[in-house]
Amino acid sequence: MGAGVRIAILDSGVDALHPDIAPNLAFNLSEIDQSAATGLPSPCDDGSPQDQQGHGTWVASLAAAAIGPGTGLLIGVAPAATLLNIKVLERLPDPSSTAHDIATQCTTGQASGLLSWVIQGIQDAIAQHADVINLSLGTLVDLDTGEGAGLQATFDRVTYAADQAGAVLVASAGNDGVNLANPRYIELPAQSRSVLAVVASTNPACAENLTPASNGITPACAPGPITLPYYSNFGAPLNAIAAPGGSYPGPTTPDPDTAVSGWIRGACSNGLPNTADGVPVGPSGDAQHSFGCFNLGHTQYVQAMGTSASAALVAGAAALLRAAYPAWSPDQIVAALRASATPTSTLPSAPLLNTPAALP
Repeated sequence: MGAGVRIAILDSGVDALHPDIAPNLAFNLSEIDQSAATGLPSPCDDGSPQDQQGHGTWVASLAAAAIGPGTGLLIGVAPAATLLNIKVLERLPDPSSTAHDIATQCTTGQASGLLSWVIQGIQDAIAQHADVINLSLGTLVDLDTGEGAGLQATFDRVTYAADQAGAVLVASAGNDGVNLANPRYIELPAQSRSVLAVVASTNPACAENLTPASNGITPACAPGPITLPYYSNFGAPLNAIAAPGGSYPGPTTPDPDTAVSGWIRGACSNGLPNTADGVPVGPSGDAQHSFGCFNLGHTQYVQAMGTSASAALVAGAAALLRAAYPAWSPDQIVAALRASATPTSTLPSAPLLNTPAALP
């Protein structure tokens, strides 16, 4: 079940007190720099390792939510693995919001950050002897610009260093719905050296249905083929495998948290301990408030979708392989995941993760 394997989660932090996360959590670090001169100040996040967006907790739970008495409602792919929380994303105000108040802008805000934080986070994971590094994050880069080519070179150096240090790197392919066949554009870090890219697949128990809700009623789930969801990046240059990322239709009433849906259920964040939902810092905030789970307030579980989930599930599978074959190199683990992945006629973009086939 992944015992002895260390999975670094480079994301928006994790909820260190969550019953699915706390038993496996061994390390907390934030690379967030909120100084005006060199960093990225945000009124929506205090920059501490605690997750104030929900994304990192969701991702970590899919890879390695704990199992056993006193734990939460989920079991991750590698429930006995150790989690290393390295925060490289923070909640930022929603740039598309038309609201004039910071609280509303933050409520719909997204996790984001500087690429330098991600690069430093990978170096931190190397220093902490991570066996697996999960990167459920990324950006589309134009290689025809000097900046783009420089970013590719920088990421290639640090991801290769992590590979040589013994870490399997797994990254999400991105959620822009882009065919990356054009060599001018690449997704980083998914297309960095030694990184296993992961595209999303849909839930066969709830086939993708993009019909809008009518009168507030979400279309019901119906079985169907496994496909590439509408949002997932794809393309041969990724050399990706696929894993569940979900799609519409989402949760429905009367029991949206546990009913079958096209989305992926995971843990979420209660924000900073002993706080209510709201702005944590700046003129509009105070220490009695923080944000937690996306735009849902402080809640322990959520259903969401994206290639972020896909990468986390593959990271968990990589941890199982590392535990089963401790002498294997990262390249051997990645090769085993690729070789065991199952080609699917309705998902031609990438073969589908098949963890049992990869294990002894």
